[in-house]
Amino acid sequence: MHRFRLKPRYQLIFLFLWILFVLYPNPYRLFVSALRVLYPPVDPDAVESIAHAAPRTPREMERFVLREFPYQYDWKTYNVPWYFPTTEEAMRAGTGDCKTRFVVLASLFEREEIRYEKTVSLSHFWINYEGKEETALERPEHAWLVQDEEGRRVQVPEEDLRDVWDAFRKAFWDPMPPERKVLFLMGPPLAILLGAGRWFSPHRRDES
Repeated sequence: MHRFRLKPRYQLIFLFLWILFVLYPNPYRLFVSALRVLYPPVDPDAVESIAHAAPRTPREMERFVLREFPYQYDWKTYNVPWYFPTTEEAMRAGTGDCKTRFVVLASLFEREEIRYEKTVSLSHFWINYEGKEETALERPEHAWLVQDEEGRRVQVPEEDLRDVWDAFRKAFWDPMPPERKVLFLMGPPLAILLGAGRWFSPHRRDES
């Protein structure tokens, strides 16, 4: 009886789909999140419930958002490794990572007609505005994408890749639920077994 064996290219396809569905049971959340990097879902109307309590100066408004939206990784907030919420979703959750704070702060700025820039690095999202205090994470040279009222520009980031890798590990791997880690790690050996033809073969031949 012939063994079922995947060709190498189908092994890679199998592994890709396995990892995709382990991390994103609903892949739409990944695809829409990637789109929202270029088109952030800023919505001034969605922040109406907190707008009356928010300060009016940009710096104090940013501190208000950092305080009102405690930091939490996407694994805990949305049960996926990386998700870019809409402003409404961020408001409902009341917590989240830099993307949540990014979209809420941008919405407050637009509501108050404050000029700002949407800034994206390899590991962080933040809002730039006049008088903003620079931090280790939020430096102009780290950005690869900057968006403002005049449009969008892409640049080559100057960022230490070791810091980027460390940020990814802390956000994606460390907080991943144990059962998802097990399923994730099962992908490569399953692909190898399917490629070797060790499954669906009730009668093994003596190949010696």
